[in-house]
Amino acid sequence: MGKTKKYWTGVDELLQTEAHQEAISNEFVKDQSIDEFLGDDRLKESSTGRRDFLKFMGFSIGAATLAACEAPVIKSIPYVNKPDEIVPGVANYYASTYYDGHDYAGVMVKTREGRPIFIKGNKEFGIAEGALNSRVNSSVLGLYDSSRLRGPRINGSNCNWGELDSAVSSGLTAAKGNVTILSNTVISPSTNRAIKEFAAAHGANHVQYDSRSYNGVRNAHKRSHGKSVIPQYKFDEAKVIASFGCDFLGSYMVSNIFSSAYTSRRKPEGEWMNKHYQFEANMSLTGSNSDVRTPVTPSQESLAIAALHAVLLGGSKVSIGEVLDSAIATVAADLKAAGPNAIVVSGSNDPNVQVLVNAINLSLGAYGTTIDINTPANLYQGDDSEMVQLVKDMNAGKVSGLIVYGCNPSYDWYDAAGFNAGLAKVETSVCTNLFADETGSKCKFLAPDCHFLESWNDLNPYGARIDMVQPTISHLFDTRQTQESLLKWAGNDTDYYTYLRQTHNPDYNAADMPKGTDWHTALHNGTMPNSLVQDDSVADLESPIQVDVSNSLAAVKSSYKGGGAELSLYDSVAIGNGSQGANPWLQELPDPITKVTWDNYIAMSPMDMAEGFNGTKYRHKLGQNESFDVATVSVNGGSVTLPVFPSPGQKRGTISIALGYGRGAGQEEVGKAAFQTGKYGAHLTDANGNKIPIGANAYGLASMIGDCVVYTAFNVDVTQTGADYQIATTQMHNTVMGRDSIVRETNLDSYLAEKNAKKGEASWNMAHTLVTHEKNPDGSNKRVPTREFDLWKEHPVEEIGHRWGMTIDLSSCLGCGTCVTACHIENNVPVVGKDEVLRHRDMHWLR
Repeated sequence: MGKTKKYWTGVDELLQTEAHQEAISNEFVKDQSIDEFLGDDRLKESSTGRRDFLKFMGFSIGAATLAACEAPVIKSIPYVNKPDEIVPGVANYYASTYYDGHDYAGVMVKTREGRPIFIKGNKEFGIAEGALNSRVNSSVLGLYDSSRLRGPRINGSNCNWGELDSAVSSGLTAAKGNVTILSNTVISPSTNRAIKEFAAAHGANHVQYDSRSYNGVRNAHKRSHGKSVIPQYKFDEAKVIASFGCDFLGSYMVSNIFSSAYTSRRKPEGEWMNKHYQFEANMSLTGSNSDVRTPVTPSQESLAIAALHAVLLGGSKVSIGEVLDSAIATVAADLKAAGPNAIVVSGSNDPNVQVLVNAINLSLGAYGTTIDINTPANLYQGDDSEMVQLVKDMNAGKVSGLIVYGCNPSYDWYDAAGFNAGLAKVETSVCTNLFADETGSKCKFLAPDCHFLESWNDLNPYGARIDMVQPTISHLFDTRQTQESLLKWAGNDTDYYTYLRQTHNPDYNAADMPKGTDWHTALHNGTMPNSLVQDDSVADLESPIQVDVSNSLAAVKSSYKGGGAELSLYDSVAIGNGSQGANPWLQELPDPITKVTWDNYIAMSPMDMAEGFNGTKYRHKLGQNESFDVATVSVNGGSVTLPVFPSPGQKRGTISIALGYGRGAGQEEVGKAAFQTGKYGAHLTDANGNKIPIGANAYGLASMIGDCVVYTAFNVDVTQTGADYQIATTQMHNTVMGRDSIVRETNLDSYLAEKNAKKGEASWNMAHTLVTHEKNPDGSNKRVPTREFDLWKEHPVEEIGHRWGMTIDLSSCLGCGTCVTACHIENNVPVVGKDEVLRHRDMHWLR
C-alpha cells in the first residue's frame, strides 16, 4: 500500500503545534502597538473587534489629520536647456556591467531624468543573456546611500583632493619602495595598466585576495594541468551533475550565470533534462532544486568524493557507510553513462579535494564539453598565501605604504585581527572604498572611489571579451575613480576616460570622436571583442600532466575524519559577502530556504534541537514573538553568538552559519553606514540601549588548509547562553486557506498531455477544483471545476485587445528571490523592517 504524501510549509505546520493552530485561526497577528495604545484590559473588555475599531476610527482620524495641515505645494521646474536625450517621464536605458569582485553581470540601467532607478539584465549582449541576481539589481540603492564618503579625508578630517594628493605622494616617497596595493580580483585591462604604472613609479607590488576564496580550485588546476585557472563550467551541456557542497545556483562563483545555463536543461518538453545529485550538510538553494539530495556532514562530503574517485578510477575502496556507499554507486553509474556530458563540482576550497574532482572529470571526458579550461574565467584570482605573507610583512614593519582598493580585509579576511594589528604599523595607509568601513576607518587617508554607476571601466571576464562600464549619472559627491588616483600618485595627470580609450586605441585623442563608431557601438551593446587581450590557452588536454593523486587521497582520508559537531560556513543568497549589508531590500529579502529576514543564525536540524545537540536541547516559540534560544559557537580561535534556528534538511550533528552579517562591529562611523536602515528596525539593542550590528560576522570561524582558506570546521563547541532572541521569518505568514488548485506533482505523460491539450479541453490543471462561495444544501462549500470559475467578468479580447497577465514557469524558477527585489524596486514597494515583519506586515508581492 502506498502512503499519502503530506505537504507542509513549515515545521510547525508539520507538527501541528499550538502556535501554528493559533496562527491559522487569525488573519493577522495581535497588534502590539494597538495593545500599548489602548491597554490590554480595555481591549479584552471591549466588544468591538480590532477591524471594526479601525473602521470606525478611520474617518475621524483622517479628517482630523487633513484639517490639521495643508498638503505641501510641490513645484515642477522645467529644464532651461533640456538635454536632447531626455524626455520627462520617459526612461532611457544604458548598457553597462556590474562587477564588485564577487558578482558579475551584464546589465541595462534604467534612468529617469538622468537618475538611475532600476537595473535589469542585458539580454541581447550580456553573458548568459544578462542573467543577474538580487544583489546586482539591488545595487542601484548604494548609489544614493547617504553614508557614502562625500570627499577625501586625512586622519578623519575633510580635505580637498590637492591636499590629499600632496600628502599621499609624500608618504609614498618616504616609503622607499615598501608599498603594496591590496585589492580584490582586478579584471580590467585599463585598471591593471594603471596599477602597473603606479607600481613602476613607487616600486610597489600588487596583492589580490577574494572575500570568498576559490584559491583551492586554481591551485588544483595548477597541479592537474600546469595552469592556475578557474575553468568555465557549462551546466547547459551537463546531462548528469554531481555536486558536493557546492551551491552553484545560489552563491558559488558566478551563480547567476550557472543558474541560467542550468535552467535551460530543466524543461520537460526540451530535448533532454539533466539529472542532478546533491550532497551537502545544509539545505542550499541548489540542494532544494536537485533531483536527489543526500545530507552529509562536511567531512563526509570530501570522503564521498574520494569514494567516487575509487569507484570510477579504481584503487582502494573508501567506505563511508552503507547508505552513502549505495548513493555513491548510483551516482557513479549515471556519471559514467553520461561520459563527456557529465560534471562533478565541489564547494571545497581544499586543493587536495579539488585535485580528486579534476581527476574524476578528466576520466569522464568532461574537459572540452562541460568544462572549458582553454578559455578560463579571469575571476577569483586571489592568492591566499600572498595575503598571509602580506599580513606577516605588515606586522614585521616591512610595509610602509598600503593602498586598499575595493576590498575590506578588516571585515572579511579570516584573520582580521592580524591584519588590523599590521595595519596600525603602516605609516601611509590609504583606503579608496566608498565608505569609511571596517578597513577605511583604520586608514590614515581616505580617497573615496566612485560608485560603478558613476564610473568608466573595461572588464575582461574571459578570453578576448571586453565588457564596458559606463556612467549613467555625474558624480553625486566629491569622489574620484581609484584608477585616476593611482595615475595621479604616479605622476600622470591623464583623466581615466582618456586613459581607458588609449588602452584600446593608443592613438586616441578627443579630436577623434567622430571616428569612434566602434566605440559607440561598444557602449550601445555593453561589450566588444578586443584583439589586444590574448587568449592564453593551457596545456593540451590530450596529454595532460599526470598528477599522482595518491598524496591527495591520503590527505583527504586523514584530514576529514570529522569529529564532534561540524560547521559549514556559506554565503547568503541575499547578502552574499556582506558588501551590501546596509541595503534594506536585501536585508528584508527572505532567505530562499528558511524565509528568515534581517538576521543570520545557527541553522540546526529540528530533530537535533528537539532531542539534543551535543546533549543540549533548543526550543523555539513561533507565533507573534518567534523567539529562539541563543548559543555561542567557538572554533579556530573565533566565536560568534547567534540564535539557533530549525532548518529541515540540515544534516544531524552539523550546524551552518551564513557569512556577510555583523557589519560595523565596534566602529562608530561604520555603524552609521550599517544602520542607515535603522528606521526600519535594522539593528539590535544591548542592555544600555546602544545599537549593535545586524547578525554576527562569522568570517573569523574560517581557517587555513595549506595555502587556502577553508569554510568548514570540526569539533566545534556550541554552548547555550540562556538568552533568547526574536527572528523575523515569513515562512508561515501566508496559508492557502483551503485552496488546493495548485498541482504540486505530476508525471511526464500528464505534463505533455497538458502541453498538447487543445484549447477548451480539460487537462490535469483544469480538472482540479477550488473552493467557491457557493454552498451545497448541507451548508458545505461547493467545489466546481476551475475552468468554470472566474473571479472577473470575461471580456472578448477583440474588444479590448491583449490583457496583462503574469505566468511563472515553475520548471525554470529556482526560488532565488531575484524577482522579489526587482518587484520592490520597479514598483516602489516599501520596506517595512524587522519589527513589522514580525507582525506579518511584509509587503512582498511575490512570495
